[in-house]
Amino acid sequence: AKALDKLVQEIRALGRRAIAIRCDVSKSDEVEQMVQRVIDEFGRIDILVNNAGVVNITPLVLLTEEQWDFVMDVNLKGTFLCCKHVLPHMMAQNWGKIVNVGSVNGREGMPGNVHYCCSKAAVHMLTDALSKEVAAFNINVNCVAPGTVWGTPMVDWVMGLMAPEGGDKWEAYLSFCQRMYTFGREQTPEDVANAMLFLVSEESRNMTGYTLYVDGGHKSPM
Repeated sequence: AKALDKLVQEIRALGRRAIAIRCDVSKSDEVEQMVQRVIDEFGRIDILVNNAGVVNITPLVLLTEEQWDFVMDVNLKGTFLCCKHVLPHMMAQNWGKIVNVGSVNGREGMPGNVHYCCSKAAVHMLTDALSKEVAAFNINVNCVAPGTVWGTPMVDWVMGLMAPEGGDKWEAYLSFCQRMYTFGREQTPEDVANAMLFLVSEESRNMTGYTLYVDGGHKSPM
């Protein structure tokens, strides 16, 4: 909550309007209330970025139903619910941009991560199918699929598992990138944000249904 409040203050300092809303995207009533609050505050919704995501590393034979459901509820159901409740407003104004967040692991599997990979592959297909459903309303639906992005709580947790005991997470991360990605360098939130900015701009007006990979070039199976 403190991070959200800080971000709102930074945006307002630029002379822009901003609000922060805490919401469980897997709960339809909470998503509906969030969307209505945005409409009440701003009058319309032009852009939706479905960025909520979770992961845990567990081999399938040890995976519980609760772990499976949690990942699916946030990554896939959350994307569905946010689209469901925002789209009527975009359709009414005959314009909108939706950017879903997939993953390189939605295209290429990773051991110990079957549930996460499945959830992100489904987000990629949701993007494709939904784009065809709402094109008549001048709504673009695309997806950004990041690789392993440094500076996020999710990757910090994963690198904590990968680093040797007492080892440095940054060194573990760089080693991972050098093994997995063509460029062999770190990926930042700004790299992903720049791709999103393109997809919500009019420069991408004739792109819809696509998944744009921002992963530094994926080398080989994991």
